[in-house]
Amino acid sequence: MQVPTASISNPYHYVNLARKASNLARDKYNVPAVFMDQFENEANFDMHYRTTGPELWRQLAGEIDAFVMSSGTGGTIAGVATFLKQVQPNIRIVLVDPPGSSLYHKVEHGVAYAPQQQERTLRKHRYDTIAEGIGLDRITHNFQLGLDGIDAAIRVSDQEAVDMAHWILTTEGLWIGSSSAMNLVGAIRTALDMPVGSQVITMICDGGQRHATRFWDPTFIEKWGLQWPQQGCIPERIQSIV
Repeated sequence: MQVPTASISNPYHYVNLARKASNLARDKYNVPAVFMDQFENEANFDMHYRTTGPELWRQLAGEIDAFVMSSGTGGTIAGVATFLKQVQPNIRIVLVDPPGSSLYHKVEHGVAYAPQQQERTLRKHRYDTIAEGIGLDRITHNFQLGLDGIDAAIRVSDQEAVDMAHWILTTEGLWIGSSSAMNLVGAIRTALDMPVGSQVITMICDGGQRHATRFWDPTFIEKWGLQWPQQGCIPERIQSIV
């Protein structure tokens, strides 16, 4: 079911509608429905703390200098960051954030705010980025659990994500979605600011097949005022190293 983009305080926000549908199915129709509450349910953080973080540490034999990724529910970056900081406090944890999200300023300045939230410019149903599933205008419980372990944040533009997705498809054969593209931009920007030979880790968390009608549709991209990359396009940030 499609729902309008809305604030979490709006009863028509998808989280609130999901909770309502679950309660209705269970209480009125006796359907064994469960509302997972993935943004606030601490099991989300705990699973990544107990499994994803240790898996990365084992596979890379403890040779990790930075972990970089965006935040949706917040469970992955918070859980992984908490584990990695415990085994190696010097590991750098960097949040990647899209336009319109307030998480960047929460990490960098301690205030959950984005310029798009200015009173005179705020839209009733705001949607400021083509990236789906990442960035929020609130701090979830899962994100809060790992907030102290996040060292820095990087704001990634929609155009950077589009360019990166096309470049990685051409060079690596990986058809990725918008979240993964932003993660890669953030990882490369982080790596370029670190000593040569540093191990920087990120997540390829969504496939392009789930974004075929939006992120991978040239008409949609151009309607957003973005440029559809030409064949052989190299993202501006990495032109000097390829």
